[in-house]
Amino acid sequence: MSINPSIETEEDIQIIKEYTLLPILLDMLARDIDHLTIYKDKIIYHYVICQLRDVEQSIYPVLQKLKSRMKQRHISILNTEMNTLGIEVEYKVRGYIHRFNMLRGLIKAEIFTLLMSFRGGG
Repeated sequence: MSINPSIETEEDIQIIKEYTLLPILLDMLARDIDHLTIYKDKIIYHYVICQLRDVEQSIYPVLQKLKSRMKQRHISILNTEMNTLGIEVEYKVRGYIHRFNMLRGLIKAEIFTLLMSFRGGG
C-alpha cells in the first residue's frame, strides 16, 4: 500500500506535533527548574530538581528519534510561530506544504500528556 504524497498521515501529524511540543516542554522545564531555586533550602528541593532534570535528559533522545523519523518520511518543519492564541506550524510532507494551529489550552493538555509519558524514566 503506497502513501499518497500530498496527504499527511496521522503518524506524520503525530511526529510533527511531538517534535513541535517537546522543545516547548524543555523550555518550561528549564524555566521551572530556575524558578524552583527559591526553595533550595527545603529538603525536597534536590529530589524535585533531580526528577525534572531526568525528564529533561530523557527528552533529547526522543527528539533525535523524531528527527530521524521525519527525515525517513520526508517531513520538515518550515516555520513555527508562537502567538497569543497558541502556535502555528508550517511543515512540508513529501514535498507538499501543510499548516496546523494549536490553541493554548490544547498545547497545555498535550504537553501535560507528554510530560506524563516521561514519568519514571520515559
